Amino acid sequence: MALAMKAHAIRISKGLVEIVDIEIEKPGKGEVLIETKACGICMSEVYMFTGKLSGGRIAGHEGVGIVSAIGDGVSGVDIGDRVTTIGGPAFAEYYKTSVRNIEKIPDYVTDEDIVYWISEPLACVVNAIKGSELKTGDDVCIIGCGYMGLLIIQALPKNILGELVAVDIREDRLKLAERFGATYTLNASKIDVVKEVRRIVGGYVDVAIEASGAPNTIYPATEILRPGGKLILFGWHVDDEVVPTSLWHTKGLRILNTSPSFSPDFNEDFHDAVKLLKKGVFNQKPLITHRFHYTEAQEAFKIASEKPEGFVKAVIVF
Repeated sequence: MALAMKAHAIRISKGLVEIVDIEIEKPGKGEVLIETKACGICMSEVYMFTGKLSGGRIAGHEGVGIVSAIGDGVSGVDIGDRVTTIGGPAFAEYYKTSVRNIEKIPDYVTDEDIVYWISEPLACVVNAIKGSELKTGDDVCIIGCGYMGLLIIQALPKNILGELVAVDIREDRLKLAERFGATYTLNASKIDVVKEVRRIVGGYVDVAIEASGAPNTIYPATEILRPGGKLILFGWHVDDEVVPTSLWHTKGLRILNTSPSFSPDFNEDFHDAVKLLKKGVFNQKPLITHRFHYTEAQEAFKIASEKPEGFVKAVIVF
């Protein structure tokens, strides 16, 4: 049964973002209806805009908002509560999700700052760190210091690691990596990363995290690893690539593809991520650099795809 209301939503296609009308349905059993306040732009949606992934639909899975209605069997949340969620599609004025997929935003957070409580990306990071099974003294290199790579640096247990080397091609992002605890930062456009990493750690790293999703990064990530080391494929290489299977074999590497599907319980990762957000482990204020009203969504996706100087992450606000 539909509520007597419609809402605006954002439909993403190649090169085109449109505002469309959708019908809002009542939340079902165990569901909540969220009035959207903000939703982050994920690279998967940027790929829809650039044509690397199929589009023509409403997306968005990094929503925060206010509980507008609750379905049967819902407890622990009330209408009017401000919440961070997983699920969607959240590029709309309203969206539904399971009550399992929400966490309340603390009262001390201002309405202006709830954009910093988008949590699905943080759940991805928690999943990756759990899956990496880091050990005391591990030397770690992270390749790619965009939004997700910087979140990983924030969340890594740096107090137990050896060296933490951060690699990128942009100085503004490397400065943030250093601010968040990287012991060394390397600009791959200026130096031989493999040679420099080996000099820093006196050999090879134990763990390499490929967080850029950029082409031609899996080879150097492989070359800097010790025999028996771990290669964490965190970034989405949306275009298929030739990978160094011979080196993977001779080095006996563990190759871990820590996408959300890797997680045994991504919902648990989400709730754990919010715990870390409440503790201050994650700080998204320096990372969410651009906000756009949903009526400016075309420009938002253009900027998110071009990534100008100073850009890290964009959100759509409603």
